[in-house]
Order: sequence, then C-alpha cells, then structure tokens
Amino acid sequence: MRISWKHFFLGILITAVPLSVLVIINTKAETKVLSQAVEITPTPTSTPTPTPTPTPSPTPRPTPSPTPTSTPTPTPAPVITFTSEEIHGFIERFAAQYAVDPNVLRHIAVCESGFNPLAYNVGYAGLYQFGPITWAKFRLQIGENTNPDLRFNAEEAAQTAAYALSVGRGGIWPNCLP
Repeated sequence: MRISWKHFFLGILITAVPLSVLVIINTKAETKVLSQAVEITPTPTSTPTPTPTPTPSPTPRPTPSPTPTSTPTPTPAPVITFTSEEIHGFIERFAAQYAVDPNVLRHIAVCESGFNPLAYNVGYAGLYQFGPITWAKFRLQIGENTNPDLRFNAEEAAQTAAYALSVGRGGIWPNCLP
C-alpha cells in the first residue's frame, strides 16, 4: 500500500500534537482574520463648544477741553502824587516816630531819586529806590502791606526808610548815606 506523504505528515501531526494546540492555532488564525475584516470606527460625540459672547467695551467719551481761567493780576496800588511840602511833612513825622535825623532821610531821597517818588531804575523804585525784596523784608518787620507798588507812595517809602535807618540798615544806600 502506498501512503502519500501528505497523509503521512497529517497522521504524525495528529498523533504528535495535542488537539488543544491545534485549536489554539486555529483560533489565532481566525482572530487575525476577524481583526482584519472588522473596522472599528469611533462613534462621534458632540461636545458643546461655547459660543463667544461679546464683551461690552466702554463707550468713548470726548475728553473735555479745559476752559481757560483768567489769572488774577494784582491790582496795582494807586499812585498818589504828593507835593514837596507833603513829602517834607512825611519825612519829619517818621523821623520823629523812629528817632532818626530827618536831614539824613532828605539827603538819601535827593541822592537816590532826585526827590522824585515815581523814580524807577532797573527794579529799584520810589523816593528811596527800594528793591522788591528789601522792601518786602522791612514792610513785614513793621507790619505793613508788602505790595512793591507802594514803593512809589512817598508816605509809605518815607516810613520804611525811617524804620531801616532806625534798625541800623543805612548801608542799603551805600552811595547816599551821609
């Protein structure tokens, strides 16, 4: 009897290899086939996406333009004109009040301004040619108005000069002090 090689190997295979191995091999083969044949597609799920809400932006307002305010200008002290006799009277009165020599006050006034209460020279003004800082300093010391325009008032200037001499400040007139 002739046995084919095919059947021979099949017989050996059946007797030599347990049946459970053949089933496992067969199962694996089927698994491979099934995995290739089945296509898994994920099921789409809809996730809610937030809709953008517009944020309110501030309404632009026009920038108010500043209204110009008028800068107050000091009212200049009225210039009062005095006669020579009146000026001599002020000198006598304040010389007595501050215990100074009236002739020294007269000499300084003639030397500094030519006895002209309206004289002005590069910031120095009045009968005694006070500068604004010196004027304010002495006026504060005697408790009087410090307005520099008052330097043109002969009465105010004579009082301030008499006070300056009384406190030993005649050196503010270095060229005119006798």
